[in-house]
Amino acid sequence: MLAGEPAAAEIDRARAALESWENEAPQKSNRALRICYWTPVDREPQPERRARLTRVMKHIQEFYRRELASWGFPGRTLHIELAEDGLLRLHDVKGSLKSDECSETDMQDGDAIRRDCARVLRSEGIEAERETVVIFCNLADWDPEKRTMGHHSPYYASGDSRRGTAWQVDSPLLDSALLGVKDQHINDRQYGRISLGKYNSIFVGGVCHELGHALGLPHCKESAAERAIRGTALMGSGNRTYGDDLRGEGRGSFLELPHALKLAAHPLFSGSIKQMGDKATAEFSGWELTPDSSGLRVRGRVKANLPVFAVIAYADPDGGNDYDAENAAAIPADDGSFTLHLPRPEKRDRFASLRFVVVCVNGAATAGNWAANALSLRCRIGADSAYDIAPALERLQLRENTAAFVQGTLAEAQLARLSPRVQSALHRLKKPDSANGKPAPSEVAGDVAEIALSDTSPRTAQTGWGGVHFDRNAEGQPLEGPNGVFTHGLYAHADSLHEYQLDGKWEKFAGTACVLDGGSGTVDALIESDGRTLWGPKTIKPGEQAAFEIEVKGAKLLTLKFIGKGGNRSAWSAWGEPRLIRASGAKNP
Repeated sequence: MLAGEPAAAEIDRARAALESWENEAPQKSNRALRICYWTPVDREPQPERRARLTRVMKHIQEFYRRELASWGFPGRTLHIELAEDGLLRLHDVKGSLKSDECSETDMQDGDAIRRDCARVLRSEGIEAERETVVIFCNLADWDPEKRTMGHHSPYYASGDSRRGTAWQVDSPLLDSALLGVKDQHINDRQYGRISLGKYNSIFVGGVCHELGHALGLPHCKESAAERAIRGTALMGSGNRTYGDDLRGEGRGSFLELPHALKLAAHPLFSGSIKQMGDKATAEFSGWELTPDSSGLRVRGRVKANLPVFAVIAYADPDGGNDYDAENAAAIPADDGSFTLHLPRPEKRDRFASLRFVVVCVNGAATAGNWAANALSLRCRIGADSAYDIAPALERLQLRENTAAFVQGTLAEAQLARLSPRVQSALHRLKKPDSANGKPAPSEVAGDVAEIALSDTSPRTAQTGWGGVHFDRNAEGQPLEGPNGVFTHGLYAHADSLHEYQLDGKWEKFAGTACVLDGGSGTVDALIESDGRTLWGPKTIKPGEQAAFEIEVKGAKLLTLKFIGKGGNRSAWSAWGEPRLIRASGAKNP
């Protein structure tokens, strides 16, 4: 075990707890992965596909078996569906689309392909919505004379412990038996000139990687220490290094411990369907976040509706699409207490998300291959890769103290121990959530050099959901942006419009536009004045914020807009710390 990983005794305790749960009033099942072979209406299926894909899936099955055994869970691996002849039970599907109607990126194509497969499975008495399904799409473009390869197949996946779907691409060259071939080459449209072995590292590895998503695994990366001795994390870039070791071209791919823990309890690996339908809900308490020379030590306590098997943490620096997320795991004690250690990220000088996922003994987790339901905190990674946990502490302090403060039961001594920004944000909740009695910006005394926009009255204010609110969200809580709490701000769920009368009396306007913590909608932020665009439109995605400081000298009317992109569902937008600025002592003209 490397530094920070659970000791062997803890893994033994976790395995014993899992086996005890499964063996007490057991509910065993032959539940297996369902594998479909989809062919467009204008093509024929690839010959010898069953034997070839059987080799592929058995190779992946052995990879999972070996990796789980190496982490202390022998005998557990993916259950695949075999026919009496020992080959895959392959569900052949003649599609409703033509080959040229499919693309790699259009989700609607993937949905149509899945509907075709669900129809065939249903005719065989199988409900796809309750299964984990792999769909091999016969959409490769192979020219054997020119030896060129490409594809236009959907190539992604999602899922959890109860269901999932992985869209894969099939080709006549997809064969794990070719992983070791170094002396035969093709020209791949995406990867250039590569050996047959490397082609299969990428695409057999891709099957294994995307299947991981269908089983509920998110992206992550290996630490530098792991890379040196284990290779590349499967759920990072391991889909491109799978089998490299067979050609002497690297250490290959491995399964991260957190993901091995998650799969050990998955019904397709455990053979147990005991309380399989129960979702996991959990609460954390007693947080201690301590940066040290090698990373971040996290202590806490967890309580869930089911026995907790593991706690998984991800430190995901902004800008890497979660492929660069460091990870760690802990096995909670009987009282729910846990300690884990996240290594220092290799990326520096940026904000990052700290996500915490609870895995229960029935395989259910508080988040699957996406982060939407994970407890998420924010931190900053310094230029020296050290963790700055101030934003995370602010969020924890707000969650643990806001209700008591609003109810008037928070002791003064306890309030004084909170960060100044949190104290300020809480005190703002005591002020009226209204513009009544506030001056318009044009009416603010001329000797005021700077004022928060939420301390002035708008000429017009409307939001797309939840009403108009100042210094708080629609639920009466402080405004939490991706990188911390705002002490002043305008709740502005898209589509929103705020207009303020300036009458030429201010010089600059500064602040931050963001999607609030928990929001999942993408928006365009726009600042206008007197019919002119001053800033934007700036597209802002969940977890993002954009700072601005713009000239408004001479402006009569300031207009702030958030517009939902593709609708406004969960477009919880806000203007954080918006303030008007002018030279100190300026007088009204």
